[in-house]
Amino acid sequence: MNRLALLLPLALSACLGPTAAVDPAREVRPVTVQDRLQGRWAIVAVDGRPSGGLSLTLGAQGLATAAGSGPGTASASPQPPSSAYLGCNELRIGGWARNGDKLTLGTDHATITERGCDPATMALEERAHAILRKTLTMELTPPDRLRLINEVGTLDLVRSRRP
Repeated sequence: MNRLALLLPLALSACLGPTAAVDPAREVRPVTVQDRLQGRWAIVAVDGRPSGGLSLTLGAQGLATAAGSGPGTASASPQPPSSAYLGCNELRIGGWARNGDKLTLGTDHATITERGCDPATMALEERAHAILRKTLTMELTPPDRLRLINEVGTLDLVRSRRP
């Protein structure tokens, strides 16, 4: 009986197969210049809490520039534009730039719609918006997962298959 008890763990491990090596394609790594960021990303979690229906669309790279100064100053954003849907309102971002694994969204020249929603949706939107306003560190899990992190919080994204 004791021999059976000693052999049981070995038998079970044989059934499970060899210890799985870490799949390099699933390793989290910093974003590099070669990584394509443009396109639509679904925001699947805010600060680790699942979220549905939120998105970030990164259009052309570059930050908006102000044309003139004073009241009524217009800004020119790179085209196609960048935007975020945060659950209730649309945030039109003044472009984006990256420096290594850092992402900066053009929130200085951003506009946001002003629809009101239920308190829970508004709280989630305000949290996501606060995170997006600060420079973010990007971590990529190839081929389609991106985590954005800063001192305010984290956003977990998955590249959207929809246009």
